[in-house]
Amino acid sequence: MNAAPVTIVIDLGSIQPIAGVSFSTAAGTAGVLWPRSIFVMVSDDGRRFFSAGDLAALPGKADPPSAGYAAFRFVTGDLTMHGRYVAVIVDPTGPFTFCDEIEVFAGDPAWLGSTLTADSTTDLQKFFVEAHMRLSIQRRLSADLEKARAALEASQVSAAVRAFSEHELDIAGSQIGAVPLQPSDSFRAVLPLNAAHARILAVHGLLRQASGLPSLSAWVVNPWDFVRPVDGPPAAAAGPGTLTIAAMAAETRSGALNFSNSTGRPMTVALRLSGLPDGPQGSALHLYEAVWTDTRELIPVADALVPLLDGTASFNIPAGMARQIWFSFTPTDRAPGTSRGVLEATADDGFRVNVPMELKVLSGRFPDRSRLHLGGWDYTDAEKIYGLTATNREALIQQLRRLKVDSPWATSSVLPSGSYDALGRLNVLPDTSRFDRWVSRWPGASRYLVFVNAPETLGNVEVTDSRFPTAVGQWIKFWVAHASALGIQPSQLMLLLVDEPRSAGQDERVVTWGRAIKAGEPGVRIWEDPTYADPAGSRPQLLDVSDILAMKRSLMLQQGGPYVDFFRQRRARGQALDVYGAAGAPRLLDPYTYYRLQAWVCADVGAGGSFFWSFVDDAGGSSWNEYATTATLYSPFFLSSDSVTSSKHVEAIREGVEDFEYLAMLRDRVDELGRNDPNHAGLSEARALLDNAVTLVLQAPGAADMQWVPDKDRSAADRVRLAVADLLDVLRR
Repeated sequence: MNAAPVTIVIDLGSIQPIAGVSFSTAAGTAGVLWPRSIFVMVSDDGRRFFSAGDLAALPGKADPPSAGYAAFRFVTGDLTMHGRYVAVIVDPTGPFTFCDEIEVFAGDPAWLGSTLTADSTTDLQKFFVEAHMRLSIQRRLSADLEKARAALEASQVSAAVRAFSEHELDIAGSQIGAVPLQPSDSFRAVLPLNAAHARILAVHGLLRQASGLPSLSAWVVNPWDFVRPVDGPPAAAAGPGTLTIAAMAAETRSGALNFSNSTGRPMTVALRLSGLPDGPQGSALHLYEAVWTDTRELIPVADALVPLLDGTASFNIPAGMARQIWFSFTPTDRAPGTSRGVLEATADDGFRVNVPMELKVLSGRFPDRSRLHLGGWDYTDAEKIYGLTATNREALIQQLRRLKVDSPWATSSVLPSGSYDALGRLNVLPDTSRFDRWVSRWPGASRYLVFVNAPETLGNVEVTDSRFPTAVGQWIKFWVAHASALGIQPSQLMLLLVDEPRSAGQDERVVTWGRAIKAGEPGVRIWEDPTYADPAGSRPQLLDVSDILAMKRSLMLQQGGPYVDFFRQRRARGQALDVYGAAGAPRLLDPYTYYRLQAWVCADVGAGGSFFWSFVDDAGGSSWNEYATTATLYSPFFLSSDSVTSSKHVEAIREGVEDFEYLAMLRDRVDELGRNDPNHAGLSEARALLDNAVTLVLQAPGAADMQWVPDKDRSAADRVRLAVADLLDVLRR
């Protein structure tokens, strides 16, 4: 479970002739899916392995059933190889790999003297990554070729256009099998992937052009809706629509505009704003290109937000494709009101599209520090961990500051243990240098969280040693004193002792450490995230020693009301709550329902912090090349070894925190007027909205669906936050 790839090596005892291999499995229930690939490798010596192909992609073989539970035997009997060792490398779809039986079929003994000529490797992991990359590229091209052929078949075009399109697709199709191996450390899965892919996608442009569409089209969209690579303008649209963005001073809100290239060639588009106080390079409005990248699941996304930096604000649209431009509006010193203008988009063939724009500055100003605490296991104390490196760490910190992250995380390495004497007293002081560097990177943070990953020993003292409580007390007193010298109060230091405790042993570890810490420094806060499906399964002592209980969002959705009510009751007794998300494949998670609405969940349960695993977990590869990942990717950022790029998912986190602030602002104003002016016009309406706001958002259709691809209404949060803004305006008068 949760391993990719799964490598099984069979020792036949001696070198044998091999005619075939089978892999028997089952899928279709309990979250088990058919494997993407089953690579077979053979070796005489156990060091150099030769490829025998992919059992899941053999030509002329039947495919497993596409729906429902079934058992299936992937098999080939067409090999003429030899070896003592047979390696089966399984690339699972999802977290599970299930195997009932593996068979190796004997071949002709005459083969034993033959020289194997297939691709070979001494590194099975490297072979898997490279083979998976090549196979993913081929699958991407094959799937898009099939879609292009289907679109051509369904189109009403002239014989000349049809013949030319068929010829282009035939050429591209002939090149798919010859896709070369790509260097995993530099390849980026940005669409189009190569010249053959560009040729395939261009056919969609030719077909739209033949249907009468202009070379360039534009249309306003909800920024959180899913986009597809060859989307064209809505059929019934009378025009592009008006791009409207509304924000208070010092907050950031987003808008999006789709463009499509209805030609058979790449197109450059230049943008110019007229009638607005800020152009593309102005202080309030910034433009980004949503870059197309493919995912491990072979569902392309327009997610990475790359700034348009050149002075002309121009961008490229590959032939036949769509391109989304993202608008980020951050009014600073602008007075409330609405500015209207026009965005002129001019293609390199001279065709122009004019899009009306409205930038609304709402009354009020956002605070410098948000009330909802925000973090995501960034581990910026480290030199190298997950996708964080010494060369991209500062870029990540800058992105997180821009996101208003106020709760950074560090590894246990920032709190070394020191050493203790026979009475448990600290006699060798811990090294503070790593802690100091980490704190210096996060001046003014509200919280400093450390994943202690509580071990069985503290320095030279075991948990079972009678000195242990004394040693822990000495240890935490030392660190509190040191942190206080840096301006950090004990309550700002938060410790996660055991991650996601869900067994009696883990609970006991939390209780043992937690009680000792509290005895030494009661002001330090214990932050725990138990993951029992029934939260009452946690030891009561764990719940009591924890200052903050973090609720896992997926468990809240799966277990429903009783699970949430348990934590509501804890909060009613004075215990603080946070909420965290830890679902994988973030590119396919809905930025609106998964990321933005988590802040609304916090408002619903009275949580004070929102966290996401993890800002740095890139699954062991570049975020730009999911084909090379060997585990589940979690980071909403696009990380490379020396850069960090934001995304729609990151912006959704930001807007969720801002939504939370709207509700807090309204609650503050309602409370103030309730004390000082209970008959103020609008007060009863504001109270009613406060009572219903979270329900209007979290109970809207589709709000519990965390997947991005399905169409749904993603506008409820904006409707409610703008209603809040209107009432705040009324209540300020």
